[in-house]
Amino acid sequence: MISDTVGFIRDLPKSLLTAFRATLEEVQESALILHVSDVSNPHHNELDEEVDKILEELGVGDRPILRVLNKVDRLTPQERKDLERSVIRKNSDDGAVLVSAATGEGMDELLRRIDLALPTDPMVALSLRLPLSQGRTLALIHALGKVLRSEVEEEHMLLDVEVPVSIARRLRLRDYAVEGTSSLALT
Repeated sequence: MISDTVGFIRDLPKSLLTAFRATLEEVQESALILHVSDVSNPHHNELDEEVDKILEELGVGDRPILRVLNKVDRLTPQERKDLERSVIRKNSDDGAVLVSAATGEGMDELLRRIDLALPTDPMVALSLRLPLSQGRTLALIHALGKVLRSEVEEEHMLLDVEVPVSIARRLRLRDYAVEGTSSLALT
C-alpha cells in the first residue's frame, strides 16, 4: 500500500500541523518512507532537515528511509556532478536516488531500490467472525487479501482469509479472529 502525505513546509503553524496530524500519522504505519526532495530548490537541505525533525516527532525516525532527489533535470551539468559526488555511493544501495518525475529519468532505479528496501510482508491465514456492520474492513480484506471462504451467519460474516500481516495488524483482525486462529503474527 502506498500513501502520499502532505508536503512538509518549514515552520508549519501549529494549527496546520494539528489539521494535518491524521495525514502525517499515516507515516507511522509505513514500512518504508520515501523522502522526496526538490533538489532544484536552493534550500532543499534546510527543508530536508525540517522533514527529519517532523519524522522524529512522529516517532518514525528509526524507519527505513529512502532519499529521492527529484527534479534533477533542472540542474546544470556542474550542479548535477556535485550532487552525484555528494550523495551517490558507488556500488552501493544505500545512497540517495536521483530522479526526474518530468522526464522519467531514474524511475527504474527508484523502483529497484524500493523493492530492495521494502521488508517482506508474510501472509497470515485467519478464520474471522466479522460483524456485517464492518463493511469497510470487509472491503479491505477483499481488496488486499484473498478470501478463501465466506458465509453469512445472522449479523456476521464468517471468513477464512489470507492477508498480509501488516494489513491484519492495521485492521485489528485479531479482534475478530475465531478461537483457534493463530494470533502470534498479529501482535
